[in-house]
Amino acid sequence: MRYLLASGLLFGLASAAAIPTNQANDNGNGNGDGNGMTKKFNVELGPRPYYLVNDMDEGPLKTKLQSCSEGPFEVSDFVFAHRGAPLQFPEHTSESYSAARRMGAGAIECDVAFTKDKQLVCRHAQCDLHTTTDILNRTDLAAKCTTPFTPATDNGTAAEAKCCTSDITQAEFKTLCGKMDGFNPNATTVE
Repeated sequence: MRYLLASGLLFGLASAAAIPTNQANDNGNGNGDGNGMTKKFNVELGPRPYYLVNDMDEGPLKTKLQSCSEGPFEVSDFVFAHRGAPLQFPEHTSESYSAARRMGAGAIECDVAFTKDKQLVCRHAQCDLHTTTDILNRTDLAAKCTTPFTPATDNGTAAEAKCCTSDITQAEFKTLCGKMDGFNPNATTVE
């Protein structure tokens, strides 16, 4: 399974080098200015693909991926970034989308959820704001959570919170700051 997952991930990243993009006018795909001028930049994969390739079993796929390790890499419409670059930046943030683009993604795919005022926003899950944003640190918004933060207790009761996209409006959602996904069941404060 690990081999299959790594193969799929690396095939997608390696395809940025294998499929050229010769579009003079990208009209919003990020490799040009939409006015017929192509803006070129160096695609940077970062260290993770190399780590994954090195960890693969010996075989033809590993050999092929190693042979293209020095590029050249280009943006490719064949490379999809699911939630941006979530292993490096908080998912569904502008930083994550920018990193995915810099890593050669030609398409940024996002999951969507509804806000309280029935607007669509990019989110992995409807009720993950308490683990992926700073909502619990925002007393004005934390009070609107489906299940407000309850600290862990000495008798073994775990900390609890559940904040959903549908608990807040789109305007409120836009004020949140993303963070890497995580929740401490032993937390006694939101910090």
